[in-house]
Parts: sequence; C-alpha cells; structure tokens
Amino acid sequence: MSKTLVIILNHNIPEYANRLYDSLKDFQGETFDVFVMDNGSKPELMPATTHIRFEQNLYWGGALNEAFKIVLKDDTYDSLLFLNNDIEVTGEVMVDLLRQELFNNDFVLIHPCVAGSPQPWRQMQNWGSRETREVKWIDLIAPLFHRKLIEQVREFPSELYFGWGQELIIFDICQEKGWKTGVCDHVCILHFGKQTYIQQKLFITEETDNGLVERAIPISERHALAAIEYRTYFQLNVLKHGVFDDLRKYGEEYTYYNALSDKTY
Repeated sequence: MSKTLVIILNHNIPEYANRLYDSLKDFQGETFDVFVMDNGSKPELMPATTHIRFEQNLYWGGALNEAFKIVLKDDTYDSLLFLNNDIEVTGEVMVDLLRQELFNNDFVLIHPCVAGSPQPWRQMQNWGSRETREVKWIDLIAPLFHRKLIEQVREFPSELYFGWGQELIIFDICQEKGWKTGVCDHVCILHFGKQTYIQQKLFITEETDNGLVERAIPISERHALAAIEYRTYFQLNVLKHGVFDDLRKYGEEYTYYNALSDKTY
C-alpha cells in the first residue's frame, strides 16, 4: 500500500520539532511515515530524533527540493506532507484526514486551515466550510502534495531558496493542468510562526576587521532579502496564468461566507 512521507523541518529550534514529532510518531505505519529533517542546525540545537541531516542550512526552499527528491526516488510514497516545525496538530487524525481529501476529492495540494488571525493570508484561515475550499494558491506551512504534482515540479528554482514564491509556481502549473488546490476547515493547526527569528536562531557568518563573526539575522533583514529574491524572480519569470500583485491581493482580501448560506437559527 502506498503512503504519505511526512517531513518535519527543523533549524535550531528543536523543542518545537521534538513536540511535533512526538505528536505524530505513534500513529505512523500503514498510511504514513514521519521523519525529522534537520536543516543545518548547530549540534546542540538538533532534535532528539533526527532522521535526515544537512550540514549546511539549505533554507526552506532548498529543504523542500530535497524532500521532493526523496519522494521521486521511492515509489512507496504517493504524497508528501512537509511540515514547519513551529506548528501543533492533532496527530491521531491529521494525516489521514488530509489524505482522504487529497485522494477522494481530486486535489493535487491540500492544506489544513490555520487557527487565528491571518498570517498574513486570509484564505488560510478557518472559514467554517463543510467541504474543502478550493483556493487559487496556498501558503505552504503544512502542505500535502500529491505525487503527480511533485513529478510535475520536480525541483523549484534555486533563487527561491528562502521559500517565497513556490506557491505561485504551483498556481501556474495547476492553472495549466486544470488541477485543484484547497484548504480544509475541518483540519486545523496552530502556527506559532517565525520562531527561528523571534528566538534569534538564524545565524550568518561575516568577514569583519576582527575576522569571521557570527551574528543572528533580524527578521526585518531576512524579509527584505526574501522580498528582493521573490519579486526579482517573478519580474524575470512572468506568470503565465495570473498577475503577481493580483495574486497577492487575493490572499490579503480573501473572504468566504458560503458556510453561512444554509444556516438557520
């Protein structure tokens, strides 16, 4: 029987990876395998259980490409659930509920809704739909990718190593193929968000007059760099089936009230 490969990505915040792994590991087996992928953490900041280890930080985009390679090399896996480590889930049911939606309702990419306020994209919130909401594009915090989407993408551009822009490439592919992507309001996660930066755990080594010096990268600096890479990429590689700024506006202004249309009080 084919199954889902579940990857938990860690970089220097092992307490979150440990907790997420512990919430899932006892339920793996028939329908999914769960592995912790450490993305260049300092030795003292690696999770208690680490299955895949990169010596250097490949960043989110590079790590996702490596996860895709694992799936492409192993026919056991019909899908990939790629998890940021700074989330909380209901481990008993999450993977199987997402698999059910992916394979029974003809999606190529499914995502649980994210509890609370927009972070920042409104289509990722819980809108109370009884059915998976088909959306234009998905913020990739805990995405479940169908194997056929992975086989189509194979590898994302190295310029998007920070992890901004993969969702728009997927949008373009899905528009071309007539494939659906959706958010499940009946499967919810908590996302603590940006913990690597809040805890000042992303480091860079720079040459100074006093030699090599390591410093933590502030979130404002990281976002500025990511934004430059993101916008530059789509200026040079224009989307075929959408407009960059319009798609961002879609996420900022999204609303869904269909779940209220048949309610009686």
